[in-house]
Amino acid sequence: MSASTPASTPHHASGAAPDAALGPAPAAPRRGVTTLIGLTELCYAAAVSLPLVLGLGQRIQQLAPHDKTTVLGLVTALGGVTTILVTPLAGHLSDHCTSRFGRRRPWILGGAATGLLGLFLLALAPNTTFLALGWMVAVAGYQTLAAALTAVVVDQYPPHRRTRVAGTFSMCNVGGVVPAMLLATTLRGRVTLQFTVCGALALVAAALLCLALADRRLAAGDRPRVSARSLAASLLVLPRAAHDFRILWTQRLLVSFGYAMISAYSLYYVQDRLHLNAEAGARLVGTTTLLTTLCSGLTAYLAGRWAARTGRSRSVLLWATLVMGAMLAVKAVTADLTAVYLYGAVFGGALGAYYAVDLGLVSQVLPDERDAGRYLGAFALAKNLPMAIGPALAPALLTVGHDPLSGGANYLVLFLVCTAVTAVAAVLVPRLWGNADA
Repeated sequence: MSASTPASTPHHASGAAPDAALGPAPAAPRRGVTTLIGLTELCYAAAVSLPLVLGLGQRIQQLAPHDKTTVLGLVTALGGVTTILVTPLAGHLSDHCTSRFGRRRPWILGGAATGLLGLFLLALAPNTTFLALGWMVAVAGYQTLAAALTAVVVDQYPPHRRTRVAGTFSMCNVGGVVPAMLLATTLRGRVTLQFTVCGALALVAAALLCLALADRRLAAGDRPRVSARSLAASLLVLPRAAHDFRILWTQRLLVSFGYAMISAYSLYYVQDRLHLNAEAGARLVGTTTLLTTLCSGLTAYLAGRWAARTGRSRSVLLWATLVMGAMLAVKAVTADLTAVYLYGAVFGGALGAYYAVDLGLVSQVLPDERDAGRYLGAFALAKNLPMAIGPALAPALLTVGHDPLSGGANYLVLFLVCTAVTAVAAVLVPRLWGNADA
């Protein structure tokens, strides 16, 4: 298959037809549903991002000032484990939901409400135990919301429209950090409001989406049996019979590892390479993070629309991966402020295009669309898993020798390894061309 072959033809490894018990999929969702999906994703992403940007660190410093680094590492690790477990399980359960309100609505609204409850626990926690519990509740709620929300793209849109919708979806996901950063500054000192305002907005947006959504219902008599075995199977992310799904999952895992291993060390990188103090380094990281986010959101939207119109999704995937690898290599061998800004803009743009298009592609090659929630939840793990454990692996590379450009932690080795990992992801793209839509 050539790079110009349209990527809109769905390819089901299982060969399963849509479930007759659900009735036919809608030709198009109701007016405004796409906007409400994007708004819900934006508010949910902001609600999750704000604690990570500043809030968790502030609360931990208040509750455990002498052990703040250890406690922060533990709390974020617990959040990562929660994400890894909840996302595919919630997707699987929503696939089998027989509520009279539909398959996805209860999980979208319930996830938003649970997430807001967790944020209240974070804001009011009297000690670090309750703080950790609050963060786990918030993560569980919002990952439940995310799993059901992503499945709505498959439920509501025909295959040829999914890449375009995925672009909007991804733009709103990465854009959530912008209101989070603004609110973290504007509401500094007003802890409860700072933690919960985005969560409240996410709940309102989820409620509006549920009102507008023509959610498909599954009759109780047609519901497949949910068992401990089926729940355990939902954590199996690489079904043997789904070649394209496995390739896309592996690519996303590699790209996300390359990004995750360096993103947590941005502050230390600019301090060591550019010889900045903590305050100046934090300002630079904040500026470049905003730049990366804006470029990522813009290219996610544009790449999704362009790929859907031209059918060149795989070309976008290849070029985005190659550009990310090139920018990692540039940052590995430079100690220049211009290179830092260039990396933030170009790498961010490529990353946004990649995540938008790979989500659109995977929605067309699911092993079985009847279990869209399960498989999209499993696909999310390819991004979440590196974010959870990548920063913990990076120190082993930073201690290999000394950085020739700074004399300290070896960022040259770290970035070159990330470059190699991303290059492997690029090598996998032609395997999609040779097998997809067969």
